[in-house]
Amino acid sequence: MNFYDLYDERLSAAERSLVEAAGDFCRGEFSAHLLASHTQGRAYDASWIDRWAKEGFLGLQTPREFGGHDASFLCKIRVAQTMAEHGFAAAFAINNLQGSVTRVARFGSEKQRAELMGAMLGGRTLCAPAMSEPDGGSDLAALKTKARRVDGGWLISGTKSWITNGSIIQCANLLARVEDPVGAEAGDIASFLVPLVDGPTLRREELVMPGARSFRLASLGFQEHFVPDWCLFDPPGQAFRSSMASVNAARVHVAAMCVASARSALAETVGYAESRQAFGKPLLRHQGLGWELAEVSLRLEAANALVLRAAIAVQTGKAALTLAAQAKKFAVDVAVWALDQCQRAMGATGASADHRLAMLSSETRLAAFGDGTSQMLLDRIAKGLAKDYGPSPAQKESDQ
Repeated sequence: MNFYDLYDERLSAAERSLVEAAGDFCRGEFSAHLLASHTQGRAYDASWIDRWAKEGFLGLQTPREFGGHDASFLCKIRVAQTMAEHGFAAAFAINNLQGSVTRVARFGSEKQRAELMGAMLGGRTLCAPAMSEPDGGSDLAALKTKARRVDGGWLISGTKSWITNGSIIQCANLLARVEDPVGAEAGDIASFLVPLVDGPTLRREELVMPGARSFRLASLGFQEHFVPDWCLFDPPGQAFRSSMASVNAARVHVAAMCVASARSALAETVGYAESRQAFGKPLLRHQGLGWELAEVSLRLEAANALVLRAAIAVQTGKAALTLAAQAKKFAVDVAVWALDQCQRAMGATGASADHRLAMLSSETRLAAFGDGTSQMLLDRIAKGLAKDYGPSPAQKESDQ
């Protein structure tokens, strides 16, 4: 059985074709470019985003009526996993752009779709979420960015940080507290599609992440940055709830890419250990090394099963708060540990530019911080223990 069969058997024939097309795109030149860019300490060339857009993948989950594929969440995961086998950061960053296209297509106004959809689908306008702030991190309730109502629109002031693709996007889906709300209490959170025209009201600064430049992380500083009325995405009082609703899916999405990167590393390591001879036999035949990689395979299969269960819950609309937190926490832990084990099994060559283990390791570690830190996820899981794992009513009755 193929490692991803339990995902793929739930896809339609058209969706399986999309996954195959994504694999064709990623193999060869793109894969080699990601590794070369990492080795040189720079981000992958943004022209690859244009090529990805021309293949139609930025519209993966966009409804067909707007020019997309209307693919399922499981299909989105499989496409992301296919890219994550070649590079975690590029997979995370490019699929982050795709998610913004989906949100505008599904939940944007007619004016927003008219202004943005064509350019977003074609990769000419790149948009990304802008939620985290320097002092708030994952605590969205602590955000300080303000939106003040003026004639014809809003003035945005504040700083957003850790924005994936922040150095290249032309639009941000930004959360801010309204100062002069209409029909809402002061301090309610709204979201805006903010055009990012560099000038005196907008400041960009790359957040340099050695070994992970392909995330293109940046901070965005706004000083009374004007956005017209049509840019209001979620009105005051609704944006926080809307943003939280997408978190479960994002966590499962990240977890799935972690699994894929670890699976790729294990395949590369096993291939190397089969062909490399030491003391008269292949490395894989040495019991100690074989057992270490066997342990990697066990934990990897467990992580994959948990991610699949969480993904099915998200796709079918079932409760996924705890499952999503568990999947991301466990998948990140397994991936980081597995990549270390694989590098150790290959020795010094595993850290060299001849293999992508070092790249996958340095990039995948950052998954522990996006969409909720591992500590926050444990707290979330702990809060649900009584509901999720406490005794059933029948057990309570039998104890009485």
